[in-house]
Amino acid sequence: MIPRQCNILIWLPNWIGDVVMATPLLAALRKQYEHSLIRCVGKPAVMNLLSGGPLTEGFIADETSGGLKLPAMLRLSRRIAEGNFDIAVLLPNSFRSAAIARLAGVRRIVGYSRDARGWLLSDRLSPKKNDAGGYIPVPMIEYYNAIGRVLGADATGIGMHLPLSDSDDRQAGLELESAGHDQSRPLVMLNPGAAFGSSKLWPAESFAAVGDLLTQRHGAQIIVNAAPSEQAIAARVTAAMKCRPLMDFSTRTNTLGLLKGLLARCSLLITNDTGARHVGVAMGSAVVTVFGSTDPAWTTLDYPLERIVRTASPCAPCQKKICRLSGPGHHQCMRSISVDEVLSAGEELLRQVAEGRKQ
Repeated sequence: MIPRQCNILIWLPNWIGDVVMATPLLAALRKQYEHSLIRCVGKPAVMNLLSGGPLTEGFIADETSGGLKLPAMLRLSRRIAEGNFDIAVLLPNSFRSAAIARLAGVRRIVGYSRDARGWLLSDRLSPKKNDAGGYIPVPMIEYYNAIGRVLGADATGIGMHLPLSDSDDRQAGLELESAGHDQSRPLVMLNPGAAFGSSKLWPAESFAAVGDLLTQRHGAQIIVNAAPSEQAIAARVTAAMKCRPLMDFSTRTNTLGLLKGLLARCSLLITNDTGARHVGVAMGSAVVTVFGSTDPAWTTLDYPLERIVRTASPCAPCQKKICRLSGPGHHQCMRSISVDEVLSAGEELLRQVAEGRKQ
């Protein structure tokens, strides 16, 4: 029996999208242990997604470079030990997270038995495997929720939600006003990058064509989004567009807070399979996601305002960061997806959003 009042540490994933997909679990744990202290440990960038919200009382920044570097692990374990945590909930599958939690003296450590760390866990979940020993795709929301059920939480929800601070909301409004946003026109964000690797990238010229057509047909005002490491691909989109975008982050820095504020105002997001997809869903935007090398079965969201566009390619999903093929087959999983397919999905969602606003 777990006391309703205890100290709980939640180790966040490293990827933005995975953190967003963990929010149903975080909400279930917050409800089950409403009188407990819940703190999160993770990379500073992903922690910013949750700051200012009710799901956690605070954060412990993991500012190490990762890996099994004992001095860095000991430093982080000492910081965790200061919290006197009764339970550690490990969302990453890494050996490192389990080892640090054990070094910190946490007695109850809950997570999946992967990466040779089963002996370090007090509560072990077994991932589903096929007869060949490979992992069977399970939507990450359900993958995380199963951990919550081990701790007695009613972790069955699938709705993803992120907090939006007043300052980030206000900044988004001011930025749009300064750019000349016309609220009578649909606001559409293009997100052509992907931190995972080039295999996830739909061609920049295709993003540009969709942006132009949405502007010409629907009067859309376009935001070209980019993380700092994705500005080069965003610049290619902007250069290929005939219609000037309302906002262009290929030449300036965006933040997660501003991204949330902008997506909360967007009618539509068109994106590769990357973190912005999940942020868009959490903020209530309609979303078209272009899939190629990755398997959507791992990240099923069951979101009525999302359309997934992909084509049948014999080598997909390969789950590789870079396409290994050369010649005509190179990156066919993405290059074979037409502008018309993505445009059609986007137009359908714009109509649905417009009809919803009339009701």
